[in-house]
Amino acid sequence: MQRTRRRLLGAAFAAGVAGCVGTDGVEYPEEGAVEGRSEAERAVEAVGDDGDAFETDDRDNEELADATRRVVDDALWFATEYEAAIATYRDAIGDVVADVDEVRDEVVDSAAANVEFAERLEASGFDAAERAADALEPHFRPRNRIENRTERHVERLRTFAERGDVDRFLEEIDRMRTGFSGIRTRPYIEDVFSRDPIHNRLLRRLLHPLPDDADERRVVYESTLVEVGVASEGFTTLAKRPYDDDAYDRAEIPRLYGDPIDSDRQTEIRARFGPVVRPDDRTAELFFVFATRPQPNDDPEEVFVGWPHDLNGTVVYVQRYPDVDTARDRLNAVTTAGSTEDAEPIDPETSTVDGRDAATHWHRLLHHEARGERYGFDDHAGVQYGYVTRAGEFLLATGFSGDAWEERLGWQGKLANGWAIV
Repeated sequence: MQRTRRRLLGAAFAAGVAGCVGTDGVEYPEEGAVEGRSEAERAVEAVGDDGDAFETDDRDNEELADATRRVVDDALWFATEYEAAIATYRDAIGDVVADVDEVRDEVVDSAAANVEFAERLEASGFDAAERAADALEPHFRPRNRIENRTERHVERLRTFAERGDVDRFLEEIDRMRTGFSGIRTRPYIEDVFSRDPIHNRLLRRLLHPLPDDADERRVVYESTLVEVGVASEGFTTLAKRPYDDDAYDRAEIPRLYGDPIDSDRQTEIRARFGPVVRPDDRTAELFFVFATRPQPNDDPEEVFVGWPHDLNGTVVYVQRYPDVDTARDRLNAVTTAGSTEDAEPIDPETSTVDGRDAATHWHRLLHHEARGERYGFDDHAGVQYGYVTRAGEFLLATGFSGDAWEERLGWQGKLANGWAIV
């Protein structure tokens, strides 16, 4: 199934919340929203347009598997390969700076500038672009930046060499050195090739599929923040669009303290997910928490200042296994350890009446292994209700809570902007 649109869901969620009555932390749909359905309507929701019941079957969910694979591969790259790639980039740029210094010394010693010097630096710059691209692409794209910078300086060097203008040649040499030294600094790297926050193609993949409309796409980017935790590698970070430092004073920009999805929160989530956690033969364990990105405010008193967990995001828990068969076995173990009640899509825009292939269907799973937050998370046992599915070699889970499935509307929050809603 390929979704063809992405609506902005704020109005839909507002309507959903407006249609709920809160009682001691539980939101029950108003009369008529659930109880008012006829038996015929309930039966329709349990079958697809081909008349088959939505059983808790085990499908490969190829679209979700592909989207998850892209997200996981990029997250693992940031966790395991990013530092080495940045070191390679810095070495490549450093070699250009060293070559510029050598050429400058030769020009000073000989009191002459020639085109061969310019060509040496051109070759050095293009070699650096190749090495940087090999290290960072396709996650980041440094090649054009480096090549364009090289060509700009080399063109001027060649011009002044042909004129025999040594002073102007040396001036351009100094400018080239300053420019390349600047793109080797940590502040530059943290801005252009950022890992905290991530805002390269991983952010796009986390928010897949983005709207076609540019304004709607901007709203999704600027309203969504994702905590990323690669637990198997001990790595956490944020993925979000950076704030515009030029448009806002520092005091107007939200501030987040502490580590995203830290180890304590990971432990709590595992407890809540209970039998979903299956470490045997697991090759990667990741957490993604979708939340609303706090907005800048020209009133500093209204600016968000707090911890990532204060954003009350929605967790997607992903476990990767060596192959499909292993993931299938782990899903069977999960559903055997807990209790399942049919399956349904988690896309808030999709209903089971839309047919079996309208969206990925998730097992509705409940279990008793966690401690319930309703009466004190650490003090009283509580049933946890959530969703689990398999997609290729991945096991995914989300939406676990002490509130039963039918007692909550719009629980997805900003997860509705994420890749798992397919």
